[in-house]
Formats: sequence, structure tokens, C-alpha cells
Amino acid sequence: MRSRSILMSTIDRMQFILAFGRDVDFHHSCPQSTYLDRHTGEVVWLYENDEDAYFEVGIPAEENRKGHQRIDEEPERYLSIPGFDHGDHHDILKRFLRSDWTDDDSLRQTAAQAYSGLIGRWKRDVSNHGAVQAFHAFREERIAKMVEEFLAENGIEPRWL
Repeated sequence: MRSRSILMSTIDRMQFILAFGRDVDFHHSCPQSTYLDRHTGEVVWLYENDEDAYFEVGIPAEENRKGHQRIDEEPERYLSIPGFDHGDHHDILKRFLRSDWTDDDSLRQTAAQAYSGLIGRWKRDVSNHGAVQAFHAFREERIAKMVEEFLAENGIEPRWL
């Protein structure tokens, strides 16, 4: 049974999508966690190691520590935003390549053949700006859909900013 939806304060859509679609594997040297404040709609970014907050972006370690403390004190208030691993990003590209993003069969085949397991290399090797733009649009749409599903699963009906 699905839980009752909570209509909450306005959420910054771009901030939430950025947090949700972030590559958690990329930040392995200074891991971050992200949370949605269910009361205010704020997206909260915290470094796992307080000193990394200052090292990476100049946020005082004490400020990062206080963020962790707030979440520890009121865990029901904060929803952890999971982020993606490398495999999730590759799955989106593979799904794109299997989709009918273009009517040009030759371009679709060329784009599929250019993928060798590295997204950055694919973007470079596909050598078609339209294909890369179509992928970015597909990726944005896919992540937005996944965001909506994630929030619904957690009983949240957002009002987007």
C-alpha cells in the first residue's frame, strides 16, 4: 500500500536533479551525501569527512559537522538522495542507443558502434553534435522521470521551483 503523499515546501528542481543524478563513484576521494529536508524542501549536501568540505569547496568543517548533527538528531526529517554509480549512467546511454532517438538508421548505427564502454569517449567519437545533444536531452528526461518515481515511492508530491 502506497503511503499518503506529502505536499511539501517548494523544491529547487535543478538542485534535486543534480543531487539525484550525481556520480557517487566520481567523488570517491571526498565522498558526499545528499538529503532532502522534508520540512523546507532544501537539498542538503554534506561531505562524509568534515575536513573535506573545507578542502574541496571552502565550507568550514564545523558547518559540515553541524549538518550531520541535524540529520542525526531528526533522521525522519531528511530523505537520503541516493545518486548514481557509473553503471547507472552507462545504463542511460545504452537505453538511449536502443531508443528511436533518430529516424536516421545510419546515424543510429554509427552512434551505437561508437560506444566502447566510456561515455566521454563516446561523446568524442560519435562526432555528431546532434547525437550528443539528443543523448543529453534523453538523459535529462530519464533522470527527471526517475526523480518523480523516487519521490512518489517516498510519499512526496513536490512543488518545483
